[in-house]
Amino acid sequence: MSRYLLGVVSQSLQGGNPAQRPIFNRAIECTRALFEFYMYARYKYHDNATLSYMENALHRFHTFKDVSLLGRAGKKAKT
Repeated sequence: MSRYLLGVVSQSLQGGNPAQRPIFNRAIECTRALFEFYMYARYKYHDNATLSYMENALHRFHTFKDVSLLGRAGKKAKT
């Protein structure tokens, strides 16, 4: 699923305005981190390594999640 979603996101971003490229890259990283966390969470058993991978993915998601506020229409969300 993540492979398809990342493919759709990356294809939709091609040919865009070069000024928008950093925003699109943040959106891709946010999506990638979210699905990486999801895929690790589906494991039946976890050890210290997989828990560390999940924490890393969750941290990266929280780093890039603010990109989703850019698409909201309200003034309150933009501030």
